[in-house]
Amino acid sequence: MRLKTIYDRLEPGFKSSLQKNARKYSSAKRLKYTLMSKTSWYDLTISDISDMTVFCNMQTYKLSATDVMYGNNIINK
Repeated sequence: MRLKTIYDRLEPGFKSSLQKNARKYSSAKRLKYTLMSKTSWYDLTISDISDMTVFCNMQTYKLSATDVMYGNNIINK
């Protein structure tokens, strides 16, 4: 059985925003491939998470510290 990647586990709204932005921007496409290559939230860098807030259209004022640290409300566990 194949492990699900972070991209596979993204919340549907965030995933569709990322897909749309990946068609427009090469940096969003790079982020998509990064998320497709990682299986654990802890493998992401702060820069990756920052890029996710931009290209997944996350409202940062709604994110808590645990959302950023553990992926709560961003990925399905």
